[in-house]
Amino acid sequence: MKSWLTMSGLSRRAALAVASLWFLACLFYGAPPQLFAALVQRGGTLQLETIDGSFWQGRAGEAYVILPDQQRIALGTLEWRLRPSSLLWLHPDAHVSTEYGEQSAQADVRLSPLGTVQLHNVRATAPLAALNRWLPLPAQGTVSIDLAELELSRSELRKVQGQLSWQQASWEWNMRWLALGDYRCELQMTKPAQVRCALQGAGALGIEGELLVDLNDKNYSLQAQLRPADSLPRDFREGLALVLGATRDASGQMPLHRDGRW
Repeated sequence: MKSWLTMSGLSRRAALAVASLWFLACLFYGAPPQLFAALVQRGGTLQLETIDGSFWQGRAGEAYVILPDQQRIALGTLEWRLRPSSLLWLHPDAHVSTEYGEQSAQADVRLSPLGTVQLHNVRATAPLAALNRWLPLPAQGTVSIDLAELELSRSELRKVQGQLSWQQASWEWNMRWLALGDYRCELQMTKPAQVRCALQGAGALGIEGELLVDLNDKNYSLQAQLRPADSLPRDFREGLALVLGATRDASGQMPLHRDGRW
């Protein structure tokens, strides 16, 4: 057997990596799930309660996101499964999932020592009513998120690729619900800090177009074509044209052009 002194540099590094991994495994093997909870709650934006399992794989019976005004948003149960080898390279990597009634989400989350957060295989779904805090609209349907990747660095969006959708969309009008259709937004970063959303929608109120959002300059530009079907109530179509400042052309479409800041 070779001694440490007779090993090559590459062999030494490999042996050191194995020894370090073995040390971390022994160190955390019996660690309680409260250690994982303490680590992820350090930023003050996540709160976990009723915790069981282990450091590597555990469950919180109740999880909340804490807003800047200290209000809490319930995530329901939260489960995690940490990949041991990721600790060796100081990039903790875990699969996380939550479930709360009709709301569910899951993602592969990776953290870097420099503060970068990478999310892959993000899947989330919730009834539109769950977003009433931010979108108090007379609307119904199911909102879904399906992202291949999302990267945040120091709270700034660096990468995003995937799809947002609004399925079985309906709108309350004159004391009844109007079925509008199904909609999706294909997201991608075209330039640093600029997000492009390719809009498509099919149904009684069709749409096709593009939304560009500049996160640095805090402005947006929307170019789209709406296709309201004649099956929609006439007063709804007229109200829509009035609110949007658009008129139907000879083909029955409503050109929509909007630019603004926030």
